[in-house]
Amino acid sequence: MRAIQIREYGTKFYLTETRIPDIGVNEVLVEVKASGLCLTDIHLLEGVQSVDPLPRVPGHENSGIISKVGSQVKGWRVGQRVVLGIDANCGHCEFCLRGQTELCIANQRVGFERDGGHADYVAVPAANLIELPDSISFDDACIIPDAIGCMYHSLVNLAGMRCGQKVAILGAGGLGLHGIQLVKLMGADVITTSRRTSRLEMAASMGAEVVDTGKEHIFDRVTKFTTGHGLDIVADCIGTKQSIREGLAMLKPGGTFLLLAYIDKELTFDSIPFFSKEKRILGCRGCTRLEIKQVIDLMAEGKLSSIIGARYPIEQFNEAAEELRQGHVVGRTVITR
Repeated sequence: MRAIQIREYGTKFYLTETRIPDIGVNEVLVEVKASGLCLTDIHLLEGVQSVDPLPRVPGHENSGIISKVGSQVKGWRVGQRVVLGIDANCGHCEFCLRGQTELCIANQRVGFERDGGHADYVAVPAANLIELPDSISFDDACIIPDAIGCMYHSLVNLAGMRCGQKVAILGAGGLGLHGIQLVKLMGADVITTSRRTSRLEMAASMGAEVVDTGKEHIFDRVTKFTTGHGLDIVADCIGTKQSIREGLAMLKPGGTFLLLAYIDKELTFDSIPFFSKEKRILGCRGCTRLEIKQVIDLMAEGKLSSIIGARYPIEQFNEAAEELRQGHVVGRTVITR
């Protein structure tokens, strides 16, 4: 089969021919029909996160068709359309037992600790599967586990976003644009930022107030947006020291800061407002399979949609990665088969 591999950090992605993976008794083999290319894949190549031992097949956003079923797998059959959850959990640690599967202490993430879906086939535990209705295409479905699911997990379940709240999404990229959809769906008001006109135009068409941070300062616009009261929620999809510092400063008393990205690893801030104003900082990573199912249901009802800015065949993976790295894509990039 064809597969994209990271062979050494700081170089390029390699398209290679390799053997179709074997499956365990509780696993399934999925023929991948579409996979989402995420900036995290590029960060893995650059060594920002280690995925040793190399080579490693990246790809944590995947959809496809079941090709083979392990001998002890129940409830799944060859030919079913599926979306793949990212986290392969133990199922019995304290976090799994209380439904916080994204925090599993023995987590083996697809595309990180185990080979992912930027390939023709991927082997995953059967517990990672979520059924995909015929009404949702493979292209639209593959990005659900991260680009949409992560924002749903963060805004709806971690921050408890409510109708009428004021929300800022810093960075109108693949995560941010899907976050705007969720904010509007929940009846809240949203303001977002970017330096790229194409992304701002897309965000504005979705009902967001937009700030071109290359031309104006976000503080002035947020003051008008909130009539001076501050923001209920800030979702930082950039992850720089500047975005974190600015986002924290714009929160109202009792507000919540969601950290969804990482560029600068160290965080420094004035702790007094968090003590005196009861502000919160929450790290956000991934989502549960239940949340993926909830997003699929919303998409099937026509309440959410995938925002796909580019499609590339797997043979053009490095070209796709470079376009994404340069910030030329509005929405998510999908690798087609």
